[in-house]
Amino acid sequence: MTAENELIHKSYYLTMIDEHAKEHPIQQLGVIYEEEMKRQKPNLSSIRFAQGEVYFLNKDYEAAIFKWRNPLDEQLLPWAQKNIADAHLEMGLLEDAEKFYKEVKTESIALRVEVFLQLFSLYIQQGEQVNAVDAIKHAVQIDPDYADVTEIAQAFFENIEDWDSAVELAIKEAIRTKSLTWFEVLDGYAEQGYTIQQSPNYFRDVLLALLEVDKYRFESLCERMWIRYKQSDFYIQWLEEINQILLHYQVEESYSWKKLPSLFHRSYIELISGQYLIRDISKLLQEHLANWLNLSSVSDTLISSTAILAWDEIFHDLDEELIHHAAYHFEHSNAPQNSRQEGIMLFESIETWAEKEGLLTELTEFIKPMTMDYNLEGASSSKIRSIIKASIEFLIEKRIEVEQGIAERINWKEKVIGNLKALQLELEEMEKEEVNVILDSFRQVSHLFMDNLMNKLPELLQNCSEIIHEDSDFGKIHVEINDEMNRRIATYMENTALSDFNHAIQGWLVECKQEFKESQNKLDALSEDFNVQFGEEKLVFEGDFKLLDDWKRDLDRIARGMRHREKINIMLRNNPSQLLLKGAGKLLGSIAKNKEKLHIKYKNYIENENYSDTIKELITPFLHQLESFQRSLEWDVNNFYANSLGELTVVSDELQGDIEKLKNSLDTMYESPEIYRDPLTLFELRLRQFELMNTIG
Repeated sequence: MTAENELIHKSYYLTMIDEHAKEHPIQQLGVIYEEEMKRQKPNLSSIRFAQGEVYFLNKDYEAAIFKWRNPLDEQLLPWAQKNIADAHLEMGLLEDAEKFYKEVKTESIALRVEVFLQLFSLYIQQGEQVNAVDAIKHAVQIDPDYADVTEIAQAFFENIEDWDSAVELAIKEAIRTKSLTWFEVLDGYAEQGYTIQQSPNYFRDVLLALLEVDKYRFESLCERMWIRYKQSDFYIQWLEEINQILLHYQVEESYSWKKLPSLFHRSYIELISGQYLIRDISKLLQEHLANWLNLSSVSDTLISSTAILAWDEIFHDLDEELIHHAAYHFEHSNAPQNSRQEGIMLFESIETWAEKEGLLTELTEFIKPMTMDYNLEGASSSKIRSIIKASIEFLIEKRIEVEQGIAERINWKEKVIGNLKALQLELEEMEKEEVNVILDSFRQVSHLFMDNLMNKLPELLQNCSEIIHEDSDFGKIHVEINDEMNRRIATYMENTALSDFNHAIQGWLVECKQEFKESQNKLDALSEDFNVQFGEEKLVFEGDFKLLDDWKRDLDRIARGMRHREKINIMLRNNPSQLLLKGAGKLLGSIAKNKEKLHIKYKNYIENENYSDTIKELITPFLHQLESFQRSLEWDVNNFYANSLGELTVVSDELQGDIEKLKNSLDTMYESPEIYRDPLTLFELRLRQFELMNTIG
């Protein structure tokens, strides 16, 4: 069978020619081809395949493809198909190359790996990272021992920072080869934090494999992963996993563990620090204690054995053999070098928990007489024990006080909410009263001004009779009178009426400002009373005085309308009286003896006419603007109180949220008393261990 190495490197043709001959390989193969054709049944398959290789190596890819597409035997055909794909790859025809690679069907492991390596290279050129990852993984899966394939995969995964794939490769190769090199690669990944994304059970097999190969390196890898998992949500799962691994693996007693005992010790302290419930860690701790004792050296079993004996005294759920084993080590232990440090660590854990529960200040005050300067470093073990015991008892008693305190805070906050509701009603009543006062005062100003116009303007129009004389042109007098009436109206509106309006409005705004100031004083008093009750500046009531500026701006705009109005028709109407007068003036105005009669008639008409409709027509636009302004007053006054009422809502909602949290906390304390009780039980456990340690010697 043809050596696959020659097919891989396209050097199969060298088996058919003389490397030292002067003739070019193409010429030599041509001669061989002619000789083979002379045979009765020529077999040209291998010659054509070899010619294709030479053409390929000389970059004549089309000629190479032509040769490889000729009929070939079953052994060379799949290699020729792969070579055709190679030629397309060299020509930059990547899509065609991919198609030809995927068409290769073979049982040859080497050829299958080569195809995936070529696809891997092709996908990198195309920038298709996902396909490149898939291709190199297939190559490794087919034959991980294939030359450099795992090294290529590792370098690629690291280069693209695909750490999940890199970790997976390291795990599989470490388990498969048992090579320390791959275990070291995995150790490096763990140190850099690249293993933390995976669940701890993902590493079970590789840890077991390393435990068989090198126990110290096993400890080192465990330490790396321990540190990283401690910073993640997988920490408890990690502890469960490592305990299961060690619980079911018999390690020869001759090996002295270097790193694991201290890791187990620290984790034990963390587990019973008060942050976990007993029911959640009970099973784990039973396994943890057993492993910890087995891992401890003979000279260092005091802490682990006392931890087991203390646990059994309180929970009574450990295996009898483990208890006997712990008791044996305890009895044969030497006196602790510095047991005081264990006590100090325990007290610091109690302080940390008390601070989380909001009880640290009270605890500090309670033990102050016992510690004097509050420094345990110089205290004896018995003194430390007394302080810890008293602290635990104090915190147990505080449980009832805490419940009562929460209930009292709920009641107080509910009372405050009641006061806020009463305050809200008071503000709403002030708001309604303010609206009524402001509206009534504006109506009075508006009505007084309008009434004045309705009185003054008719009189002004009637006085226009003084421009009528016996020698007037009664054919045109109505036009002159109309012009004079509009002129006098304009003069009055621009001078007298505008001045009266501005004066009235200015007085009204001053009254409003004073009204709002008095309201603000009431708001200040109300908020101050509440804040005194609350014990802090919780409410700040601020009225919106900006609306006074808005009102002044709107009223100034309305006033400007008095200066700019259209001329109105007063004497040019088509009512019967005016038609009769105008007709008589045109017919009789030129006759001297009739002028006196017309003069009297015109004067009587002007002086006695009712101008109410005309005046209403004149002031209606102005009146509509005032009415529109009046309608907006209630909304504006409401805005004056909006901030204050909003403050009440915010504070009320905040208090209601506090009450819900406190009620939930109280419900939890009633329904799950273990949340408060368990940490204290675990502190008692550690206290018992501390007492046992101090009985030695």
